[in-house]
Amino acid sequence: MRIFAAMTPVLAMLVAGMTGAQAQDWPKRRNIEVILPSAAGSGPDAVMRSYSDKLAQSLGQGVVISNRAGGSGTIAAGAAARAEPDGYTFVVLSPSQLIVNRYTIKSLNYDPDKDYKPVALLNIAPYIIFANPTMPFRTLNQLVDYAKANPGKVFAAYEGATAKAVTLSMLDAIGLNLTLVPYVNPNQAMQDLLAGNVQIHLQGTALGLPFVKDGRLPALAVTSAKRFPPIPDVPTVVESHPAFGAFETWVMMLAPARTPDAIVERMSSEMGKIAKLPEIQRLFANLGITAAEDYSPAYAAAFMRQQAEQFDKMAKIAEIKPE
Repeated sequence: MRIFAAMTPVLAMLVAGMTGAQAQDWPKRRNIEVILPSAAGSGPDAVMRSYSDKLAQSLGQGVVISNRAGGSGTIAAGAAARAEPDGYTFVVLSPSQLIVNRYTIKSLNYDPDKDYKPVALLNIAPYIIFANPTMPFRTLNQLVDYAKANPGKVFAAYEGATAKAVTLSMLDAIGLNLTLVPYVNPNQAMQDLLAGNVQIHLQGTALGLPFVKDGRLPALAVTSAKRFPPIPDVPTVVESHPAFGAFETWVMMLAPARTPDAIVERMSSEMGKIAKLPEIQRLFANLGITAAEDYSPAYAAAFMRQQAEQFDKMAKIAEIKPE
């Protein structure tokens, strides 16, 4: 036993040395695959493809984007969870796969807490709370006053479990109980909002931001912790109703759980450098998103924990259950 005990530190040093050598040689064996849960041409696909050429140049190795849409992102998330942790497979996921699916799907083919190592939070954006332009309210407090004075005349549109949870949590924080109208197609929800078939609607910035900028729809608030730079005049929910907290849309790069830390740190550093390039900033502006404040793995992990805790509260309010 004493011999084994004496050898244990030596073995640990050998393992650490092997891991360090593996990271130092990376990426020289083959192309790097980045798995996406979205189709080609989508927002996340456009962002990652803009990164891929720059990554290939800086790493000296090809970067292949693998679109595996379907199953609420479980196809892509499951494939990444089962991939070899050798630094040649990464995945870009959103709150849907990392947080929401565990509340809506009974049996996941991956464990969001155990199967991945966060690499970098890539970009972030709030939801925007819109009002029909003929409504007399332009703030959340005015919405509350109008809805209470006109019971049964304000309907809220939403699409999907995430938007339902955020909408109900926001209404709970401001003290309203409105009838929710579910939609499958976000474009139809926006058109119905314009037509006055519903009176408020919570929508992401990719679709919603142009409606604010051209004045077609008034924005009451955003769901982020801080004001959103592209529309700085629109207040956050928490400015007037701190009980809401904050919840945002975002995408994060992750690696299989046992990927060497040195490789994760290197990829994180490269992604952070690319995010600062003017052409990437222009793309973000066009898509209605902003770069993360910090691209480190530690920041990504802490951010995901905070968002998971926030959504847990929202899911309880919305009574979301797996199907």
